Amino acid sequence: MRRILGVVTVLAMLATVTIAWRANTTDPYPTLQGAWVVTGWELEGETVSDPQPGLIVFTETHYSIMYVNGADPRTQYAGEEITDAEKVPAYNTITANSGRYDVSGNELTTRAYVAKDPNYMGSWPENALTYAFRLEGEALHLDWPEGWPDDRKGTFRKVEGEPAPW
Repeated sequence: MRRILGVVTVLAMLATVTIAWRANTTDPYPTLQGAWVVTGWELEGETVSDPQPGLIVFTETHYSIMYVNGADPRTQYAGEEITDAEKVPAYNTITANSGRYDVSGNELTTRAYVAKDPNYMGSWPENALTYAFRLEGEALHLDWPEGWPDDRKGTFRKVEGEPAPW
């Protein structure tokens, strides 16, 4: 009986230590995983608190990002037939790419497998971009690499499981 009580006590202590260790261990993948919408930009030092739409989705190993560049709404086409002159500003006002990502400390490195920009996509898998990031509760703060494509910082809110519109 004493032996059984000793084994049970040891197992209970191991379970307690394991639970406490897991509670204090942070794995960056589960915290990044999900859907995030842009809530603000800092562009070239100016704050945009009512940004145009932007969405980042992270799985365990892959990401997809799309956002409207700048603070202004995208121009809509004038009619049923879209002209080349209308396509250029539409193309230039959106960023879109998807691929794999890795996390090391507070750095997020993406490699776009597919992208709106064919030159960027064409350099896969060497097209790595490394962002500085930090998580604060349900907020994700991303600092784009210097000069890519501008001096940009973004704040995103986790919306996983929320009905649209966010």
